[in-house]
Amino acid sequence: MFKKVLINAILPIFASFLLGAIIISMIGAEPVAVMEVIGSVFIDQSSISEILVSTIPLICTGLSIAFAFRTGMFNIGAEGQFIIGGLASGFVAIMMQGANFYLVLLSSVLAGIFAGGFWAAIAGYLKSRFNISEVVVTIMLNYIALYFVQFFVPRYIRGTNDVISKTIEHTDGTGYLENSFIFSIFGNNRLGTDLILALLSLVIFYIVMEKTVFGYELRSVGYNKHASEFVGMKVNRNTVLSMFIAGGFAGLGGTLYNLGPVGQVVVGTTFQGYGYMGIAVALIGANTALGVLLGSLLFGFLAVLTPLLAFVGIPKDIANILIGLIVLFVAAKAMFESKVLSKIFKKNKKTKGEK
Repeated sequence: MFKKVLINAILPIFASFLLGAIIISMIGAEPVAVMEVIGSVFIDQSSISEILVSTIPLICTGLSIAFAFRTGMFNIGAEGQFIIGGLASGFVAIMMQGANFYLVLLSSVLAGIFAGGFWAAIAGYLKSRFNISEVVVTIMLNYIALYFVQFFVPRYIRGTNDVISKTIEHTDGTGYLENSFIFSIFGNNRLGTDLILALLSLVIFYIVMEKTVFGYELRSVGYNKHASEFVGMKVNRNTVLSMFIAGGFAGLGGTLYNLGPVGQVVVGTTFQGYGYMGIAVALIGANTALGVLLGSLLFGFLAVLTPLLAFVGIPKDIANILIGLIVLFVAAKAMFESKVLSKIFKKNKKTKGEK
């Protein structure tokens, strides 16, 4: 397990940061000043809470990609599922304004999950029924989701202008994800029940994937469709279900984003990138719950750090370069599977066997 984490995450991240440090030194930035800025992020309560705010949607999209990967599907559509989930939850919350607070919260969260799941299940059905590549379908669905929001929001839930919806809040002005307990810890109104729900989704992912027969069946179909069919598993059903669940995680991400820190459905002309960033998170996390959490925290940290580095003369593009390097090194993880590492781990196994 440690070898897998070392090769998939620790060494690629270390290599990318090392190369990033070289690039930073080449542009003339003061290393001491850079380290001071990085250190300030870890001791400032506001920065820590903003890291968590940025981490929450990445956890959900990372889980979406990871779930699909683990079940043999390649979900490029987390971005569209994120958008559709956010739209559905926002619409339900706005339409139900004035109803019981907890009823609205539950209904809007479920609406976001099911909308994201439905959006992904389209690709799952076309894959199982007609063997159409889920990669192509999910990419196309991303654009449909983006343009559908541009059509829907100004006509049905328009706010003060055409690019935002009405504010998503209870009749007393309270946000549906505001949480006094979370606020007492972090002192940030942008962080609330969404943190709890994101952590809960990690637990659900782990239990379903690692501890249930249902998760084993889904993974079996991903490993070998023909063998699974031979032993009586419903391959087509499991293909659609795996995409539905993967889309549900992404839809939850859009829900928590719109009901939480944004508080509106925003009409975007381009993708926000949370779905595509989820691919990097899943790769770094080796498609595991703990790995997705750590990968999300890493990118959340970079999101908060980037604007602060501008004060010491480092452009924001450097952070994007760093993210690209991390993904590059993770994708090229074979370069870290050296003979030296193999010998070290073989030696450890022999030592344990002798004991």
